[in-house]
Amino acid sequence: MTYNQLSLINEEPVGIYGTAWLNWMESNHKRLFRELKSKRILFAIARSVDKSAWEYRKILDRDYAKLNPRPVKYEDVIKWERTREYYTDSTVMRERVLAPYTTP
Repeated sequence: MTYNQLSLINEEPVGIYGTAWLNWMESNHKRLFRELKSKRILFAIARSVDKSAWEYRKILDRDYAKLNPRPVKYEDVIKWERTREYYTDSTVMRERVLAPYTTP
C-alpha cells in the first residue's frame, strides 16, 4: 500500500466494527495497540476490519435467510429479525472483529 493510499484511509471514518476492534485491541493487546498506533497504521487496520466485517455480515445474512425463510406473521417476523441480528452480529464479532490483526 502506498503512502497516498494510507493517508486517504486515515481520513475515512472507522465504522462500528472498526471501533469495536480498536476498543478490544486497546483493552486486550496494549503493547501491540501502542506499536500499531506509533506506526500510524492502527486506523487503517480498523477500517480494514470494519470493511471485512460488513462484507462477512452480508454473507451471513444471506445464508441465514436461505436456511431460515422469513415468516409472514408480524410477531414471527420480529422474532426472526432479532434472531438473525443476534446470530450475524455475534458471529462477525467472534470471527472477524475480536482478533489481533497487524496489517490493513
